[in-house]
Amino acid sequence: MTKDRPKLLIIAPAWSQGWWGGGKVLAPPLVLPLLAGLTPSDVDVRLVDENVEPVDVNADADWVAITCMTASAPRAYAIADAFRERGIPVVIGGIHPTVMPDEAAAHADAVVIGEAEPVWREVLADLAAGRLKPRYSRVGYSDLVGLPRPRRELLQVERYLTTNIVQTARGCPNACAFCTVSTVSGRQYRFRPVPEVVEEVRSLSGGWVGFVDDNIAGHARRAKELFEALIPLKRRWIGQADLTMARDPELLSLAARSGCQAMFVGLESLSQENLRATHKVPNVGTDMGAAITAIHKAGIEIIGSFVLGLDGDDCGVFARTVEFAERHKLVAAQFAVLTPFPGTAMRQQLEDENRILDHDWSHYTMSNVVFRPRHMTDLELREGQKHVYGRFYSIPSILKRSFTVRRKFLGRLFVNLSYRGIHRGKGIHNRLPAQQRAKPAGAANTT
Repeated sequence: MTKDRPKLLIIAPAWSQGWWGGGKVLAPPLVLPLLAGLTPSDVDVRLVDENVEPVDVNADADWVAITCMTASAPRAYAIADAFRERGIPVVIGGIHPTVMPDEAAAHADAVVIGEAEPVWREVLADLAAGRLKPRYSRVGYSDLVGLPRPRRELLQVERYLTTNIVQTARGCPNACAFCTVSTVSGRQYRFRPVPEVVEEVRSLSGGWVGFVDDNIAGHARRAKELFEALIPLKRRWIGQADLTMARDPELLSLAARSGCQAMFVGLESLSQENLRATHKVPNVGTDMGAAITAIHKAGIEIIGSFVLGLDGDDCGVFARTVEFAERHKLVAAQFAVLTPFPGTAMRQQLEDENRILDHDWSHYTMSNVVFRPRHMTDLELREGQKHVYGRFYSIPSILKRSFTVRRKFLGRLFVNLSYRGIHRGKGIHNRLPAQQRAKPAGAANTT
């Protein structure tokens, strides 16, 4: 290569993430600034999140790296194909290419399987030397000690509500049938050193912080150490956890004192049959209402996540679920249609039972019915989800849930109105004719 500083373009394709107050996206994908931080200083890096700015396939670039999830895979392939037509080498990675490497390889010069940290320098060295290998992977998982600081300054900062997103751990000991986390990141927690996390948070600009761990409170002893270390920073933050935290008053107290404002919690289903069938271990046998009350009493809001269309669900699930969410005054909730993502046990089950209806990955947004439900029609499931969202984010429901004894009315109102705007028609496609549903993976919607 004759240029002193090769130009690397790192892209996250759009997948209808949704707009919040002020016409902004909630937060960027952390992988973009993290990959930039892993890249040597003699490479000129540009980050493009297509959720906030368009991808220019005619951009001046020597190398292109694309990260994608399942719903954004068709768009990722279209972008990759366009750059490769210009003779620009493309490397692709992320959750979807990790579980579908052969499919991704048809659209890229190299596929990174698994986490980027162990192989990224090798990928860049091979790009520079013109000897790119078709696959890059490492046995096992990366050590999270000494990770470089994500280069958030390369993002379109003004287009997000916050860029203060931080990861403190990876992996999950659970193996929920509909989730890819344990498949991609392993069945054991791996932790960054608490002092490194604290220093990163301390370096961030003002405003709240979003911790993107899949379960920041999953390992109670480590969580307590982290929360105690965060207290002096006096930062407000939001994270993800499960209901087991409700059993530990000390953990709840430390989380609240450290600045925790809300937790995104996978409630998934009110049915014990569904919870057992999908191996949602933390919720099996748990009084979810009592757990929510305990977390609320600690001063922590809950954003609940539910899955609709599990095999134990009938058409009554919609009323039961939304009534529960309203009764327990969840600050917000997501009501996802069961989606059989590749790499999950649920996908394997539904394939074995010949119940997959739609192979277009761009429809795998958790707002489209891509399989045949057991106790309802696919149309009933789609309409049921619309009903649940419509009721939960109706103005009467928003007002009722926003007036609380903790007097957080304005914050709750903003969150609810934002979710209301995002979910009014988000990602909903008209039912496709049978002959169109049979297209192979990644074949449709790539423009």
